Amino acid sequence: MNKTLTSVEDAISIILKRINLLPSNEIPLINGIGRTLSEPIISKLNNPPANVSSMDGYAIKNSDLEKGIYKFNCIDESIAGKKSIKTIKSGETVRIFTGASIPSGSNRVILQENTKVNSNNLIEIKYNEINSNNSFIRQKGMNFKIGETLIDKGVVLNSRLIALAVASGNSWAMVRKKPRIAILSTGDELSKFGDLIDTGNNEKIISSNGIFLYNFIKQLGGDPFFLPTAQDNLKSLELILHQSQGYDLVVSTGGASVGDYDLVQTALKNQNFKLLFWKIAMRPGKPVFFGVLKNIPFLGLPGNPVSTGVCSIVFLKKIIQAFLGQKIIDDISYIRLKSDLEKNDHRQDYVRSKITSNVKGDQFVSPFLKQDSSQLSIFSKADSFIIRRPNQGKIKKGTKVPVITMPNLI
Repeated sequence: MNKTLTSVEDAISIILKRINLLPSNEIPLINGIGRTLSEPIISKLNNPPANVSSMDGYAIKNSDLEKGIYKFNCIDESIAGKKSIKTIKSGETVRIFTGASIPSGSNRVILQENTKVNSNNLIEIKYNEINSNNSFIRQKGMNFKIGETLIDKGVVLNSRLIALAVASGNSWAMVRKKPRIAILSTGDELSKFGDLIDTGNNEKIISSNGIFLYNFIKQLGGDPFFLPTAQDNLKSLELILHQSQGYDLVVSTGGASVGDYDLVQTALKNQNFKLLFWKIAMRPGKPVFFGVLKNIPFLGLPGNPVSTGVCSIVFLKKIIQAFLGQKIIDDISYIRLKSDLEKNDHRQDYVRSKITSNVKGDQFVSPFLKQDSSQLSIFSKADSFIIRRPNQGKIKKGTKVPVITMPNLI
């Protein structure tokens, strides 16, 4: 590998060593969607709170069936939230409904459809129920018990998990504070989001990278903020960099590569920026740099839209996960190639691709023919990246290859 380039693995290691776990605060669970737990959710209740019926029917003593008793006198009924206070004796039954507590003396429920009321108003069990081994009773605490850990720390809360937490008697949860992430877009060629651009001679382009980063950060649990768009001159950049204090991370897009007008690193050096690496052995995304600006981590991404997207998935996602105490993982699957891939050079490629399935459900991954890092249209159609390790030889069709699947949220 070219010694002037940092490997992807080393870059990730360098970055994560500079990311500190954020503090916690307590929030009501009703506001918990998308938040990351800093402490586990522990059940405060038993569920169900008592032995309850799983079906509508009649509660009896199972020993009566063993004695050959199949006709019963109904003495009461038990409904959810209002348990019968009667104690069932031999030859007696209580009408019971789903979710109702099992009356004292009973240890079996006979399904309603397997009974009939005879001429003497006795409840008679049909023959097909007599030999059933199912008691149709949900035992106390079958769902969860007091003191049981229901949701581990580091888990992102969704609507199902919040419902579980609330059902277990919890109203509040300890979560990680959202990382405050500043977004800095640079370039004289950029036009603000929402501005109309003349399709004639105007050479301006809309700053879509900033919008991508804003939504990417937000959907992964961060709190994004836009810094003013910087022009390609030192004075403009330095003024804006002064506004970056107070954030947990600054992410810039553009101005990372070599060029007379790519001045981000120059402006940063004038602010006592500590550069930890610049240029990575990856494609797209080679010009990425990372360092520390007055104790604030600073991630510099290239200006090409696809490079920004790929580097966000490879690096920025992990940074947010580290801030929040989540497991730092890539969504990697191994899927068969639908076409050959030529040999790779010294850089690790992230090949934009599409996953398809045949009638049998077998998955295949197809690389797009065009891999230009400026083609946002291709990036938007891709649902995955094929990972090509540095200096990897030709890979033939049908070979299983590592694939990062892009989450639907991006």
